[in-house]
Amino acid sequence: MRLKKRENQNTSQKFLIRIFTAVLGLAAAGFLYFSYVFLPEKVAENIVAKAKTRLAIQWTPKDDGFSYQNVSFTTSDGVALSGWWIAPMKSHKPLGTVILSHGVFKNRGQVLSRAEFLVKAGYQVFLFDQRGEGLSGDSPVSGGVLEAGDYLAAVNDLKARHRLVKPLVFFGFSLGAISAIRAAPLCPDVDAVIADSPLPNVKAYVARRGLGGVLAQLPGFFDQCLKDYDRLTGLSLKPSDLDLEPIVHHFGEKPILYITGEKDDLARSPEVRKLFNETQAAHRSLVYIPGAGHEQTYSLYPMIYEQAVKSFLTQVRKHFPEPSEAEILSNIKEVPSTKSPTR
Repeated sequence: MRLKKRENQNTSQKFLIRIFTAVLGLAAAGFLYFSYVFLPEKVAENIVAKAKTRLAIQWTPKDDGFSYQNVSFTTSDGVALSGWWIAPMKSHKPLGTVILSHGVFKNRGQVLSRAEFLVKAGYQVFLFDQRGEGLSGDSPVSGGVLEAGDYLAAVNDLKARHRLVKPLVFFGFSLGAISAIRAAPLCPDVDAVIADSPLPNVKAYVARRGLGGVLAQLPGFFDQCLKDYDRLTGLSLKPSDLDLEPIVHHFGEKPILYITGEKDDLARSPEVRKLFNETQAAHRSLVYIPGAGHEQTYSLYPMIYEQAVKSFLTQVRKHFPEPSEAEILSNIKEVPSTKSPTR
């Protein structure tokens, strides 16, 4: 009787184990399907949908008292781009030329205030809508791979109109910064880069702004997102194409200024600092904006921001001269002497 009872217990345990194993297997299969089929496709669809929803340009330089010209030009792959040309007062010779652009899913209006302080400082500024944004022609977002060509097209347009005054500086925010960094090594005419809040790679965007969340850290998750995105857009991007670190590691000798917000949750300060450390340039600088989130680097402390940018541009114009002995000595503070105690 006891033996039969034990056999029944064993049979019941085996049955429960089989049920548990089956449920666990179904749960694992469901998780894998959600993580590597359903969610990556939704991530890709969400980015495509965001790119199709364009923000209207609601403010122009004229609203702030600046004269400007509307400019249209075309990239080497046939995308029509739209921008504004803002020059200093006619009585002043420009100190140089800055080509300026914005972050993802935005337009030139996002960086207009930056353009205006540069014009006040004596620089001529060409700011434009990146492909697929604002009033520019349709094109899928490519994490700076295609957008880098927009900067190159802007240079060609300036040269064709005989407007290029050296030094020439690429200045971008977020995606614009990524694009500027990517474009600089391809452009012999550019003299320096200002990169405000560049992301190290698009995977960071998927994890922090997309639908991926923590699942973006799963092995192969981002690869699948990119495959779905390529299928939807007709692109052929690989994860390695979207990594900025190899670009800055072979950046060359062009000076670069990095700007990062201390509390940026998207292009995080430690990651920007890593890009700074990896950048192979003789003259590189990194400015932290205290307490600033991703879109607050300029708005939170404009005086700090402007001073950092203008100082960098002055150094670019002067070709980063070595400080004189008098300048070095003027920066040395006298240390108060300490007298020995009287015995």
